Order: sequence, then structure tokens, then C-alpha cells
Amino acid sequence: MYRIFLIFALLLTGCQLKPMFDNSWVVLGKGHYQLTDTWPSQAQQLMQQVVWFDGKQQQQFIISALLQPEAMLLVAVSPLGQELWRLNYQPDHQLSVSGIAPFNQPPFAKVLLAQMQMALLSEPQLRAKLQQVTLLQDGNDRTLLDKDGQLLLHITNAGQIAAGQKIIIKAPAYSLQIKTLQQDFLP
Repeated sequence: MYRIFLIFALLLTGCQLKPMFDNSWVVLGKGHYQLTDTWPSQAQQLMQQVVWFDGKQQQQFIISALLQPEAMLLVAVSPLGQELWRLNYQPDHQLSVSGIAPFNQPPFAKVLLAQMQMALLSEPQLRAKLQQVTLLQDGNDRTLLDKDGQLLLHITNAGQIAAGQKIIIKAPAYSLQIKTLQQDFLP
């Protein structure tokens, strides 16, 4: 009788356990980052110029980012004004994406969102969301390493999103240069 009760208790406990890494987590090298699904600061809209370079080709586009407690919406537009892709991230980790590949693929969009959050959120907000990833902060420069010490990202001028500021994100395979053209705080 005792064994049956113990087996039942273990089965019940196992059914109630939430998996450690649900769809809110993004794999970064050999570590993980849990996406923030609400903007933790004052609501704002940013207009940013992005230059992406992978060593062979360079692409430029404009991102309009609406950052508010109830959602984060990113819309990328070509230099000619054509919408390239759209990413909407809402509470309970609800992600919707559309547009051109690879931005319309949820795994890629989540990595893009994770990198944006690592460039914009405060150091304490990020540290609480990292698993097997080390965050080194020196002024406004950030370096993220996985559990084996492999470089994941280096971010120059992190958190500096006022108009005229430039954030540079370097990953092993590419770099991003993000210049804020306009920042409007919302009520």
C-alpha cells in the first residue's frame, strides 16, 4: 500500500512540474536566455537605422520599435519604404512574426528579440534571465559568454538608445550597428 501511494505521489508531482525551458527560452551557444515578454521601462517608440554585416554582404533597414508594458512590436522597413518583416511579442510569451525569411521564422525572431533585449535592458534585468551564460559588464560594454567561455555577443554602448546614440552588437558570424534616429516617450 505504501508503494502504491509513493508511486501515485511521484506521478502527481511529475505531472505538475513545469519544464525548465519552455517556449520563453532562447538557446544561446551552450546556455539559455529567458525572453522578457513585457517592456519593463517607460513606454516608448524608437526609430532606428540598422546596418547588418556578415563579412560578405551588408544590409540596411529601418526599425520602428514600439516598446510598452503590454507588447513589444518591431517593424523593419527597407530604405525604399517597403515593410520587410514584423515581430510582435506579448505577455505569456505570445510571438507572431511575418515578412521575409529568415525574420518570419519564430526561432530566428526569438534570437533577434533576445539580442535586442540584451542590448537594451539593464544588467540586473538580464542576469535574472540567464542560464549557463556569463554576462560581463564594463561601463556600457557587455560581453556574453556561454558556459564553456565561448563568445556569444559583445555589445558596445548597451542601453544607450537616446536619439543619436549607436549600439554595436558583434556575434561570431555577423555584426549589427543600430543608430537611434528618434526616441519618443509615450504616456
